Amino acid sequence: MAWKKRLTKTAFKLHGWIGLFAGLFFLLYGITGSLLMFRHQLDRYFNPELHRIKPAGQPQPADQLYRMVLRTHPNLRKLVIHDFPADQFDCYEFMLYKRQQKLTDNYLYYVFVNPYTGQIIREGSYGSLRPSFFRWLYTLHYSLQLGIPGMLLSGMMGIAMLLSLLTGAVVYRKHFWQAFRLRAGLNLKNRRTAVSSLHRILGVWSLGFTAVLFFTGFWMLKEYFTPEQWTLPKYQAAYTVPANIDSMVASAKKIAPGFKPIAVNIPTTKGVDVLVRGSLPTTGFFLLQGKASGLSFDAVTGRFKKLSDIDKQGFDQRFETEVYNLHIGFYGGDYIRWFYVVLGLLPGLLSVTGALLWLKRSS
Repeated sequence: MAWKKRLTKTAFKLHGWIGLFAGLFFLLYGITGSLLMFRHQLDRYFNPELHRIKPAGQPQPADQLYRMVLRTHPNLRKLVIHDFPADQFDCYEFMLYKRQQKLTDNYLYYVFVNPYTGQIIREGSYGSLRPSFFRWLYTLHYSLQLGIPGMLLSGMMGIAMLLSLLTGAVVYRKHFWQAFRLRAGLNLKNRRTAVSSLHRILGVWSLGFTAVLFFTGFWMLKEYFTPEQWTLPKYQAAYTVPANIDSMVASAKKIAPGFKPIAVNIPTTKGVDVLVRGSLPTTGFFLLQGKASGLSFDAVTGRFKKLSDIDKQGFDQRFETEVYNLHIGFYGGDYIRWFYVVLGLLPGLLSVTGALLWLKRSS
């Protein structure tokens, strides 16, 4: 029918133009995302000085270390104990959210502290390539090292990839099931047919996974499509929480038996609770693992206020957690991570094969 031909022709043109203009971004996201799948393990391997500390007496309280970090790093929007020491040889990692001076500024900052001496071992911005390559890579992946405009652009690239997948499905709909069932092999008649068939097979087999990756990536950045996120925070003197951090972490373990603290969100403004985040032993669904649950405490008195069990949250909160874990592959262990590494490179390969087809057609 004529309308089907027009639809296919329009989809083909749109598919080609999206791939041409966004192909380099797809390639970048694919490579950086695959490299980040094992970033925690690789980061520990390449930075042994941060995780093989010589024990020297009793560790200092986390509360004392928090106050030291806050005193030496004022003007913060947020302060998080990002990681507790994994063992007696490990250090504390703090993640600081700084107040940006420009929209393109990187606001993430890390501080590693020796738990025995209280000394800062290493610190720096996520925007600096050295001394932390993987933290720099992490920011490159989701914001292109361009701050808020970069996060908006990354969100737009997520939409672009979804449109590319949709138009590609329209163009190759007649060959979809053949390619999916491996009935349509590589056509090696010439270079163009070889590239075309490879593009079609890779596109079909990666369709679902790529759609999930780019939809979840867009979803996590959707807030940057709103004007509120483009207002720079004003300078504000650092607020020191009166309550003791160690006492609240200890209380969280008693209130929720089996609770495993992973991180602590410490407010830098008055009127905001301290949130001890972690996992509960009752959480069974694989996409709700990690630090999705938490216990809130009054920042002044340290009094327990609320338990937020992710299993008992509304659909919206559970969905946000599931989207995040789906995007980073935080489930299923190393096998799932390797699966993400391999399939995460396919959007980039599709961009390359698509560009080759476009150049061949244009020549």
